[in-house]
Amino acid sequence: MMLRWAGLAAVALAAILLTILMMAPAQWLAAATRSATQGRLDLAEASGTFWNGQATMVVASGSDPGASRASLPEALSWRLSPWQLLIGTVDLTLSHPSALTQPLSVRVSPGGEVSVSATTLRLPASLLTGLGAPFNTIRPGGTIAITWSGLQLGAGKLNGAISAEWQFASSSLSPVSPFGHYRMQTNGVFPGTQLTLQTISGPLDLSGSGTIQEGGRLRFEGRAQPLAGIELRVADDHARLWRDRGKIAEAHDRLAPIMKNCPGRPVRGAPRRPPPPRRSGRAPPGGPPCAD
Repeated sequence: MMLRWAGLAAVALAAILLTILMMAPAQWLAAATRSATQGRLDLAEASGTFWNGQATMVVASGSDPGASRASLPEALSWRLSPWQLLIGTVDLTLSHPSALTQPLSVRVSPGGEVSVSATTLRLPASLLTGLGAPFNTIRPGGTIAITWSGLQLGAGKLNGAISAEWQFASSSLSPVSPFGHYRMQTNGVFPGTQLTLQTISGPLDLSGSGTIQEGGRLRFEGRAQPLAGIELRVADDHARLWRDRGKIAEAHDRLAPIMKNCPGRPVRGAPRRPPPPRRSGRAPPGGPPCAD
């Protein structure tokens, strides 16, 4: 009789634990992601369950409160199979209305081999500012599209062609916007990855090649050259900036004596205040009188 009650209690306990696991909140996955990436990737405003939920993906330069952050404009959805975990396999599907052209399937076998389904990932280039330097200085604009036709990862190796494009490229450091459309192509293997950079269109021609060796060592040689006629445009922009700067400096020199004698004078367009009473009609020494 005691064995029967003990068996029923064990079954009930297992059912309760299974129910808790199946109803585990999405915040558990968000916390695990934040911890695994040291705060560089976060799932904000997570809702749903650990197995089927959605959240806003946030990229950050670190876990500090003052770290740079950037997020995708729409929610990322995921579906994780609990039954596959029982046999030691991770079966994860990700979907996003604008960032993924089709759902992304990630499968990890018990032996540690990873397979990633073919898709295209489209991200706003401004998302890179969340990674901190140097992107928060460059402040890239446009769209970054990364395409792959199925990836296989395992034992420190990768197989699968990957290409990346920077479309409508712009930067806060350039007076020309956008300044081009560029593509980075790989030969689909790692280590020994071959990189090729080429310009699709735009006034700024970028080209280069390089390799990624074992351990992630990158060697790359590139060249940037504006197309014919662009040099004059950029030069005119810089000349105009320096000419305007000279005019401002000249105006400042002329106004300095007047402003020195009229410290309370409002700027044109600002609310006027009544002037203080003067003791005499003579102008103060050192400059012309204050004119209304």
